[in-house]
Amino acid sequence: MTDKLSELARLLRGARESGKPLGAVPAALVPANAEEAYAVQDLVAPSLGRIAGWKVGAADPGAEPNCAPLFAELMAESPARFPARRFPMSGIEGELAFRFGRPLPPRAEPYGEEEVWQAVATLHPAIELVQSRFADLRAQAKLTMLADMQANGAFCYAAAVNQWRQVDFLRQPASLVLDGIPAANAVGGNAAGHPRRLLVWLANHLSRRGRGIAAGDIVTTGTHTGLVFAAPGATATVRFAGIGEASLTLAA
Repeated sequence: MTDKLSELARLLRGARESGKPLGAVPAALVPANAEEAYAVQDLVAPSLGRIAGWKVGAADPGAEPNCAPLFAELMAESPARFPARRFPMSGIEGELAFRFGRPLPPRAEPYGEEEVWQAVATLHPAIELVQSRFADLRAQAKLTMLADMQANGAFCYAAAVNQWRQVDFLRQPASLVLDGIPAANAVGGNAAGHPRRLLVWLANHLSRRGRGIAAGDIVTTGTHTGLVFAAPGATATVRFAGIGEASLTLAA
């Protein structure tokens, strides 16, 4: 591991521990490619506890996906409460997440689409709480954001939906409300397109990196409602028509 990647990991760990956001990353520390960004994730992850899932997304249906781990200590069932002071950015994204019923361990042969899809057990309405370790999220290079767990702060998920395979993910209505006031509405709003492509990519990405997907892992597949910022004390609720809802309160 290069000194450059170790130093970026040290800065990111320090920002998490202190709660003080970082300014601009020196150009010399910006990852040169995605593999370097994932290597930084690997260096930071042990300080955050057990990995219990993953976030995966893409800018559009043809773009290369990216991913980051979700940590058990930062995951909760809906209705969830997280301290606003720990997550001052308070970005809210309404998402759909999948829990795997069967493991997809590392192997030489790539996983196919149907094999991955059939390994999924349940669907869950979910909310990702977005929190960057940088003072200005949008000013960072994309690879620096990837190194910073793709700005994951915390995550909550609602009760399992067992009969979900008939869902039309490309036309799924979603809405987000803050304290009962509408904040976002969309139909088929996930920029990445169908989540099946993301899950297959993730299974093979993690297989190549010697990790795999464990039975019980939850994988969230990107926002359907865009990024909305909430105030301390607010309660955010995402509703997916015909599926269910999840809610999260930023305890003041």
